[in-house]
Amino acid sequence: MSTIYGHFVNLDERGDYYADVRDANENTVFEIRANDDGSIDLIEDGYMTHSQDLEGLEEYLKEMEIIPMEAELLDRDSFETRLDAMSAPEPF
Repeated sequence: MSTIYGHFVNLDERGDYYADVRDANENTVFEIRANDDGSIDLIEDGYMTHSQDLEGLEEYLKEMEIIPMEAELLDRDSFETRLDAMSAPEPF
């Protein structure tokens, strides 16, 4: 099973944006913040096409060696569901 990371959007309104990427222990490994003008550097630099572009973000994080190449980046709901499944006791 690959290592999983979750993308958490904490604020997305009126040009203000803040999100972070967390590991399975809920440690933040990367943050994304909008600039004062509302732009997001990863979008401006062409790594992401929009603020929810997980594929582009995952590729960037791997390229920068922030997450391992075999890791999987999931949206918040999928990440939490997978974590719950991983920690659920085995049925008898």
